[in-house]
Amino acid sequence: MSATTRHRPNRSRRSRPAHARSWQPTAPVALHPVPDPAPIPMPAPKRAARLPPERHLLRGWLRRHRLSLVVVAGLLLTVGLVHAIGYDRFPGRINDDEGTYVAQAWAVQHWHSLAHYTYWYDHPPAGWITIAGYTWVTRSFERLPTAISAGREFMVVVKLVSAATIYLLGRRLGYHRLAAAGAVLLFGLSPLAIPFQRMAFLDNLAVMWVLVALAFAASPKRSLTASVGSAVCLALAVLSKETTAVLCPVVLLLLWQHTSPKTRRYRVALFLTTFGALAFIYPLYAILKNELLEGPGHVSLLWAIKWQLFDRPPSGSLLDPSSQTYAMVRSWLEQDPLLLGAGILLAPLGLLMRHTRAITLALVIQVLMLLRNGYLPFPYVIAMLPFAALTVTGVAHRFCRGSTAEGWRSTVAKRAGQLVVVCALGAAVVIVGPTWSRGVQRAMTTDASQPSRQALTYVVAHIPQGSILLVDDNLWTDLVRRGFNPNPVWFYKLDLDPSVRARLKNGWRDVDYVVLGGLAPTTLQDLPLVAAAIEHSEVVASFGGGEITVRRVMKNAA
Repeated sequence: MSATTRHRPNRSRRSRPAHARSWQPTAPVALHPVPDPAPIPMPAPKRAARLPPERHLLRGWLRRHRLSLVVVAGLLLTVGLVHAIGYDRFPGRINDDEGTYVAQAWAVQHWHSLAHYTYWYDHPPAGWITIAGYTWVTRSFERLPTAISAGREFMVVVKLVSAATIYLLGRRLGYHRLAAAGAVLLFGLSPLAIPFQRMAFLDNLAVMWVLVALAFAASPKRSLTASVGSAVCLALAVLSKETTAVLCPVVLLLLWQHTSPKTRRYRVALFLTTFGALAFIYPLYAILKNELLEGPGHVSLLWAIKWQLFDRPPSGSLLDPSSQTYAMVRSWLEQDPLLLGAGILLAPLGLLMRHTRAITLALVIQVLMLLRNGYLPFPYVIAMLPFAALTVTGVAHRFCRGSTAEGWRSTVAKRAGQLVVVCALGAAVVIVGPTWSRGVQRAMTTDASQPSRQALTYVVAHIPQGSILLVDDNLWTDLVRRGFNPNPVWFYKLDLDPSVRARLKNGWRDVDYVVLGGLAPTTLQDLPLVAAAIEHSEVVASFGGGEITVRRVMKNAA
């Protein structure tokens, strides 16, 4: 080989780095294959238990609210037992509005009509339609001894829902658990609250819907769904008892407080639209039946509204010691001077505090309505009770919490506030505690409804079913259920209902028996036929020391 050939560089090998050159053996090497090791068995991985999203959210919600759920369960057990034990025995049948609403519920369920007589727009019908739904589902008209028993059983359910909602509302307003629980106990155990909340009044239903509407308005999610829910519940309240319409500004204020400025106009607009559309159902029904405006031969919504607001005899001024309003308010305070008295006294402080402002406004509006010289309904106080309870405990909570600022002054103020609350609580227990204890014991042990049951038993056993009877609505449904229909006549209708007058052409002379309690002279002045029937009758049976009498009408009397 030439020198040129021998020293020619191998460019292909120099172009690669040394560590990248592959090693080539000079002689073949025998390679013995190594067998693969046996695979080591591994345990199967455990699958994590996956819950559905709904169950996962529910478990998280229960974990976060477990303490409040325990508190609410204890509160409902306490309030429910006090309310349920003796609910049908006390109070007695002291107001025939109970019988009227239950009779209308009976008509909805069994006759598919809005009332047992001509429906004249005395109240919107959503309340007794709700009662009819309960009696239909639970068959309470068939299970229980009297129709009012069925209505009062439903009031137990309404009371429990209202109590739970008060706790929820208090927590959403920022109350401590103790303050929210205190509001429930004030609302549920007051000797003034127990008899009124047991009676089958539309006001109890309406207050429940208002409380739920406020709880929706104070929802921490601040969503459009909460606005719709609040509007629906408020509309149900107004369609159950029209007087709750005065609380519309309260719900709107709370909704405004718990709404972000960015979405406030949308939430408020949605609330007003939904509420207005649902509330319009009532006048729309009258329009479709051609009963909106006054006219001959038919009832009228506008006439009923005018009568309710302006034509009813006023109860007198609260400032007049001889008025019915004064006597009624005085009886409230005698039964329980704590709840209403403390709520009204603390109302100025409640209006100054943001978290209690809307609740206290609801109480103040109703107190101002008492000052007008108008008609005061018997169950008016029902709508005042929850807001008085929330006002009292809300102010107490603010005193105990003190200022959020740091420093010795704020600490001293906080301790002073706590001392004031503890002293006030101790004084209330010492001064008002015995009154509450006697009131609760009386409500759970007294049987004040016995005369009504005895009168019903006597009529069924001793009076023929073909007899025409003048009764109040507390007995009307029970007699119809026992086969007396159509002869029991609600005594108001003898003078006021043209269809009844057309059937009983001879007036009081067509009546065989009168089964009534004592009627006020002012009532008899407006019912001359009823007054004549009572005047020309003799007592054949009396119950409860004359609380209810059975009278036989003497047809041949001069």
